[in-house]
Order: sequence, then C-alpha cells, then structure tokens
Amino acid sequence: MNRLILAAVLFVPAAASAQPLETSSVLAGERFAQSPADVRAALAPSASEPVLQPALKPQTSLKQAVGETLATVVLADALDKNLHVTNYRFGARPLDLGVATDPGFKKFYLTFSDRAGTTIGPIGDLGKLRSSEGVDVRIDAATVYNFRVQANIFSPVRGSMLYMTPSQGTAGPSHETKTGPLLDAIRARAALMTIDGEEYWIFYGRDVKADGSGFADTRSFLFVHMNGLSSKAWPLAESSLTPGAPGVVDLGGVKVSVLRTTDGKLVVSAAE
Repeated sequence: MNRLILAAVLFVPAAASAQPLETSSVLAGERFAQSPADVRAALAPSASEPVLQPALKPQTSLKQAVGETLATVVLADALDKNLHVTNYRFGARPLDLGVATDPGFKKFYLTFSDRAGTTIGPIGDLGKLRSSEGVDVRIDAATVYNFRVQANIFSPVRGSMLYMTPSQGTAGPSHETKTGPLLDAIRARAALMTIDGEEYWIFYGRDVKADGSGFADTRSFLFVHMNGLSSKAWPLAESSLTPGAPGVVDLGGVKVSVLRTTDGKLVVSAAE
C-alpha cells in the first residue's frame, strides 16, 4: 500500500486524484460544473502535488540532536500487514486482500493470501483502475476479478467506491466497498505516530521482485500522512538505514530521526 496504503496510495488516493468530470457520472459532472468556482477549486486535487513522494534518503550527522520518541515499531510484528487489509471470497475461497510494490514503488500489485501462500497480481496502469474499464487481475488458474474505483467527487477520499467483479468466466460473488471503511482497515494495520497534532502511519513490508514473480529479499517502509486530497506517502528502503545509526528524513517539511536498532525495531524520534 499496501504498504497498503498502499491501499492508501492505490485505492484511496487513486480515487482522490481522478479528474472529476471524467470519472463520475454525467449527472454528477453537471452538478460539479454548476457548483460555485470556490467549491470546485476546493474539490479539485492539485496535479502538482502527487500522493506518492520521492523515496526518503536519511541524512546522518554526528551533531544531530534526537528529541522525544514518536513511535517504536517492532519489525517482526509489523512485517507484511499490508497483505492482510480485508477478506473477501474470490471465486471458490476466502482470501485476504492486500497491496504490494516493487522496491522503487513504480509497479503496484494486489495480493491475495491464505494459509497456502500469497498470489501477486500486477495492476499495471493505475489510470485503468480509475476508469470504467477497470483492471482484470488473475488470482489463480480459475479465478480472475475485475477491480475498479469509481470516484465520488463530493467525498473522494472516503465516499468513492471499489468494485470487485468476477471476470473472464469466473464463478464467484461480486463485492463493493466505500473507500472509507477500506481506509479504516488500512489504518488499523499501521503503526501510528502523532507530530504536532497530525497523525502519521508507518507500514513495513517485503518488496516484490522486478518481474513480479514473487517477493524479493529486500523490504521497505512507507510513511503516510492522510490529509484528504493533500495526503502524502514517503517510501523508505530498509537498506538505506544502517543498524544502530540514526538518520534524519523530511516528511513534507516535518523532520524526524529514524533508527533501525540492532534488536529489530524502528524507532522514530523528533529531530532537533
């Protein structure tokens, strides 16, 4: 995300960043067009402010002072929670739905997990996820589902819809959910911290191999600040953190110290 957020990066921001007059119904588009200019400006997302930000690069300094601890994440407990956001029956069996990415956060995948393991399904073009066509994702030899996000221009973050429909001859139930409950499920799987009264989420998961054939040996963190249409997400490669050596990263003007401890924790502290 997903990182679930990645569902936040995939499903929720995907809906929030959709162009209103292209992704909503004609009626909704007409209502939007008839709204006062200031209302349209408030609803329309800024194309210059993408949700997914460039990867964080920790800066180390012997003079860097570390303030109060904001969050302590036990890595073994946090690992791959992005793979278990919610559960639906896809085809003949119930599966945990989640999200994952490659190390560079360039390729996005839906994941389907049970005790037998995890299937990784490439999403491809995120624009198709937000289109009327949607994206077909193969779950197993007999199961293909179409995933589609329909944006609600008046409540894009929590009121948009995710539709999951059997495709290509698959026998199975259809599902739909608003992005609000999905977002709540994502938050419930994150490590939380508060900075100046603002809540941030932290996820930790395995990276998908470049060819999408499975999980790589590398892992990444994702820091998320959910703030409506101004939400942001910052990836951080685990390999960029030397165990025992704190580094400072910038979360959109908010600087924090991140430390990967030798006993398997991520400690986030205020940077002074």
